[in-house]
Amino acid sequence: MERCSLCGTPLKAQDTACSHCQHPVIAKNRLRTSSASESKGPNKRYPIVWLIGVGLVVLLALGSWYWFAPTKMTQVDNPSNVQPLALSEWSDEETAYNQTYSEDRPPTSYDVLKFVRQYTQTIPELVTYSRQNDSYETFAAIQFATLGVFKSEFSSLQALAEVSDSPVPPTPYTINFDQFRSTGAVFEVETTEMYKIGVTENQFVTYAVHYTVRLHTDHLQITNVMRKEVGA
Repeated sequence: MERCSLCGTPLKAQDTACSHCQHPVIAKNRLRTSSASESKGPNKRYPIVWLIGVGLVVLLALGSWYWFAPTKMTQVDNPSNVQPLALSEWSDEETAYNQTYSEDRPPTSYDVLKFVRQYTQTIPELVTYSRQNDSYETFAAIQFATLGVFKSEFSSLQALAEVSDSPVPPTPYTINFDQFRSTGAVFEVETTEMYKIGVTENQFVTYAVHYTVRLHTDHLQITNVMRKEVGA
């Protein structure tokens, strides 16, 4: 069964876009073009036209190989298709950090995005960390990231840490996925994250974030985060 090249959702024969993330079915369209070209066969009356058709099929095949080669970097051209669902509608029926993968079952792009999204849910707890009183092993964020990332995030999230002990703790408000790139076992994800820090309107902190996620042995792990407060 053919699956979406972006999120891994199974596709129906007539689908022109993924039913989950609305990503165009690029690979499928190419296969249809190739099949249509090959089914026509040679035309004795128009040999030149037939040769041109064969040449186009070869070019399409080479283009498909170049596009989907795992050693090449791929990029989502239309970032708005990465997250068509509202934050509250994301399906987290499985915890992302303890999912395992193999060469036969590598993570899909949706697996990586879900992993990052679930990590953002640990931010309100992370900013309460106290070097004097707490052990980082007890924090959920360490299940997703390295110790180096945990420490750098605590330093980068001071705007949230300052209100972490308020009656209304900071909470994720919107998580927008802007870019997704993959180079084999390394994934680059760019997000715009907004956190609510008060009970009144317009009390938000927004960050532009670049995540590096690696397939570490058999599970995903965030190995680097570059976070910048927007408007600071």
